[in-house]
Amino acid sequence: MRTFFGGTFIEKEKLEEAGIKHPIKLEYYKQINEDVIKSFEKTKYGIEIVKIQYNEDSKMTREVGNIDDISENEAEVISIINKLKENYVTPIVMKDIIEDMKYEITPIQ
Repeated sequence: MRTFFGGTFIEKEKLEEAGIKHPIKLEYYKQINEDVIKSFEKTKYGIEIVKIQYNEDSKMTREVGNIDDISENEAEVISIINKLKENYVTPIVMKDIIEDMKYEITPIQ
């Protein structure tokens, strides 16, 4: 199960600096492992990022990245999502970024 936590378009200036001519939207979601809910274990939260890129034909491409079971601490995962959103983190780099943030993440045992 996932909960929408916000979306944003990457600023036009940043896209132009990167040589990208078409809009890119990023959507951020908090995930809950449904198997854990059904088994009455501790809830484990994860993150999903969806990148939607539009092109000249008004077609779009989607790229999805997710990481399950980041933490049992919901507030911690929400904080991570907010940091990812503030910095326009895309699915392709999300795992590296979250690994770099590891000191902030409570390990699941």
